[in-house]
Amino acid sequence: MKVTVRGLAPSLLVALVGAALLRITVGSDVFLQYVKESLRIPLIASGIVLVGLGIAGVVRRATAHRQEPAMRFGRDPEGNAVWHRPTDDAHDHGHDHGPRVAWLLAVPAVLLLCLAPPPLGSFTASRDGSDAVVEPATYADLAAPAPTATEGTDVWAGVVTPMSLTEFIGRSRDPQKSLAGRKVQLTGFVSPGVQPGEWYLNRLVVSCCAADARRLRVLVHGTDPAPAADSWVDITGVWHPAPDAPATAAPQIDVSGQHAVPQPRAPYRDLAPSDQ
Repeated sequence: MKVTVRGLAPSLLVALVGAALLRITVGSDVFLQYVKESLRIPLIASGIVLVGLGIAGVVRRATAHRQEPAMRFGRDPEGNAVWHRPTDDAHDHGHDHGPRVAWLLAVPAVLLLCLAPPPLGSFTASRDGSDAVVEPATYADLAAPAPTATEGTDVWAGVVTPMSLTEFIGRSRDPQKSLAGRKVQLTGFVSPGVQPGEWYLNRLVVSCCAADARRLRVLVHGTDPAPAADSWVDITGVWHPAPDAPATAAPQIDVSGQHAVPQPRAPYRDLAPSDQ
């Protein structure tokens, strides 16, 4: 008997999956495009275990091959005692059958080893019914402007407050209207709007992984044409009250400035621009 690729395939597949996990977690932030940051250590541990199991399977198979007897005693159809050599086909027939669907595990493993699929973007953000819940909160007053403004001017004109989309959405529903007249800075990715001159600034947040992603979004006014879908931008603007809009509608903002930014290291963490 010889050790065949078919015989080693299950162990190699397990090791391949483990190697893919290690590739996206050790010395890389690629895993943040699929799961939240706190899962790095469990993923590394899982990758080490899977690689170890795969190597152990290969070693066990090779050891079993060396211990296999060269000849076996048996009887022919007439009942005569004979010695015969074990065949590879007979051994493989008894031990190597398994569900072929398991080979589908190789597809994501090879993809992760060879390239990094992008995080979720505008397609997911444009789906209805995927909004994140922003819990009611008591918000402190925003920072006061420096006492250098000339009398008769807008003391808030030069004050820009960076904040997360979660905070902006929460403050937009604050009865104290703490956003009124205040200029804020937000970061997110772009998805198309319905009307000309409108588009959405989005963040996706996850509880565990991309499969449970929920949307945070703000309706943007004031730029036409809109930036390209899925591009990341910083915007500066002022909250646009919409008293007649449904309670579940996205809050609105009138933009006075914007510029493109790179995708954040952790795209599923909703942070203020200063904390990215």
